[in-house]
Amino acid sequence: MAYPVDVSIDYGDGERSRGLAVAGIIFPVKVLLALPHMIVLAFVQFGAFIASWIGYWAIAFSGNLPPGIARFVHNTLGWSIRVTAWLASMRDEYPAFALEQPEYPATVTITEPGLGRSRGLAVTGILWFVKALLLLPHLIVLEFVGIAAAIAGWIAYWAIAITGVYPDGIFNFVQGTLRWSTRTTAWLLGLTDEYPPFALK
Repeated sequence: MAYPVDVSIDYGDGERSRGLAVAGIIFPVKVLLALPHMIVLAFVQFGAFIASWIGYWAIAFSGNLPPGIARFVHNTLGWSIRVTAWLASMRDEYPAFALEQPEYPATVTITEPGLGRSRGLAVTGILWFVKALLLLPHLIVLEFVGIAAAIAGWIAYWAIAITGVYPDGIFNFVQGTLRWSTRTTAWLLGLTDEYPPFALK
């Protein structure tokens, strides 16, 4: 059975902008171009963190996550993935400043868990450090996988600058890392009760 949280970034024909790849090689340049998003997202992500904590209280009392909170946190994850996909030259289209951008070729999909959420997990979410502690094995492994993905992504910048094409093997590895990271974040923020797998797919 498929995990209820997924990240999908359209590879297309693999051709990417050489100019944006060069900006990625000189990484502070590309970060500077994404800085407006990063500043706004920092506030939006903090809001999503607070909203998820409120959502845990709602689950603890009612057994359900309010749809508005779920939608806001979900859309925040989507915005973050769009910006990351652009930063990593996985897509060349500059993302919009919007919580929802359904036409963008980098998406986070979450299958609604429905009614009857776990009150026990909600309590671990209210006591934030407890739920984070449960994720510790993921966080440790993802630290190393994330470093490998960052190195691979930087190699991809060079490949794009030279050939104009993002190597598909690196693309799949970086996408898988983002998928794994997003699943752990979604679980931490209460969007699903299903513990994430140790997997890139």
